Amino acid sequence: MEAFFRQIGIEIRLAGQHHHARPGWIQLDCPFCGKNSHRFHLGYNLLFHYFSCWRCGGLPTRRVWEALGVRWDQVRAWMEEHQVAPPPPVPRAEGVLREPSHRGPLLPAHRNYLIERGLDPDEIVKTWQIEGIGIAPRLSWRIYIPIFFRGERVSWTTRAIGNVAQRYLSASAKEEKIPHKKIVYGLDFCYSSIVVVEGPFDVWKIGPGAGALFGTQYSLAQVRCLAAIPFRTICFDNEPVAQERARELCRYLSTFPGRTQNIVLDAKDPGSASPREIRLIRRLSGLDP
Repeated sequence: MEAFFRQIGIEIRLAGQHHHARPGWIQLDCPFCGKNSHRFHLGYNLLFHYFSCWRCGGLPTRRVWEALGVRWDQVRAWMEEHQVAPPPPVPRAEGVLREPSHRGPLLPAHRNYLIERGLDPDEIVKTWQIEGIGIAPRLSWRIYIPIFFRGERVSWTTRAIGNVAQRYLSASAKEEKIPHKKIVYGLDFCYSSIVVVEGPFDVWKIGPGAGALFGTQYSLAQVRCLAAIPFRTICFDNEPVAQERARELCRYLSTFPGRTQNIVLDAKDPGSASPREIRLIRRLSGLDP
């Protein structure tokens, strides 16, 4: 698709060139922002083949191609000729998103908790759009974690910052547009490689390119999303039950085209791994050279 954009004369930017580009995205000028807007605000997702602008938000794919002066049949013909992988099946909306009240900016307690876990609060807020919940009738003293799919908020989960029995509390079926167990958290930042982990904190520690299943149990919809990514690395907690699930998922994914491997950490989980071990994970999984 990079070659296609260049062939039709559209100037693009790739990840690492300081133009808002993220792994798995191609950035170009948005035809709807106007001539005076900042450049390269429109992103094309290489896994799901859709457009999203930093200012306009999600945009209809065919409408964007037409605005760029490209016929849709021309795009389809190129993709078929060059065997561009089709997007994985899209989970269907099943309800209406209802987000809890009393959300707001991170409080000192939330920020300190993230720092103690080796995370930069400002970076996590910027990338993952998390919020904090303090004193509240429900979900008090938790980190609020919105769940995105193709750039849209579709569900949410929360993580307690204190010692409680249920560390994670997530949206009920009546509170989510798409069930979170049909989504891989962080998938919007993945393209040719993914590190599959259990929870959002593991994703944040590894960085863009990791995706969480919300536990070691996985759904068929999640497997379909993972199967669309050529290089898959499973990185669950290092305790025996989690590793058995990791090996099972590896066997399942090995039936699909591509490559699947399992990494067993020295640390208990990716969230508590050292910077050195995180760098090794990213290198072994193909996220970094």
